[in-house]
Amino acid sequence: MTVNQKAQAGLALIKEAVCDYLATQPQGVRSVRVRKALALKSDREGTLFVGHWLIASVLGLLVREGKVRDQTIRGYRHYFLVTQPETSGSDHAD
Repeated sequence: MTVNQKAQAGLALIKEAVCDYLATQPQGVRSVRVRKALALKSDREGTLFVGHWLIASVLGLLVREGKVRDQTIRGYRHYFLVTQPETSGSDHAD
């Protein structure tokens, strides 16, 4: 397995874990809750906040793929698992 294949396999596992967690949270959750639930943090130059980038990036990928949706609630972005594929109005036949 190449290093690229290993990285993509790892990313796929993290994305699956995020979706599994979101499936248990139908009310939606903030990214910080996802990060804590998965016990993912990083320490770059002593700044633990930077660990947030990993989950934020994975959530962004999942939103772009249509597997997760986000919604701002009381000023905070919440993430929800998409249980039915979302379709736009232009995709429907008349």
